Amino acid sequence: MPEGYLGRWEAGTQRLTLNQGRVGERVLTLVVDGADQHCVFAAALARKPGTEGTLRLTATTVTSGAPLSSCAPDTPTTLTLLPDGYLRRAGPAGTEAVTYSRVGPAS
Repeated sequence: MPEGYLGRWEAGTQRLTLNQGRVGERVLTLVVDGADQHCVFAAALARKPGTEGTLRLTATTVTSGAPLSSCAPDTPTTLTLLPDGYLRRAGPAGTEAVTYSRVGPAS
């Protein structure tokens, strides 16, 4: 995992943490807080980073939630470190991308 991706990122009610890992290992933890929900997701690195500078992650799994019924796994996503220092998480075509700002180093 390239060093520039590592750390804690935020976008509204979403907090994303990226840690060092190899293909198949969990590298992403995503916490989403809504008015009536709290969901925690995890995803693994799907393959080695490409030369185009994006990371491909597996589909997320739900690791905890309150209520659990309000949390659903997501599709595989790609992460792109943008030139302005932000991080974009995008799913398949037709889904909305989320842009995160860095808030600190990985814990």
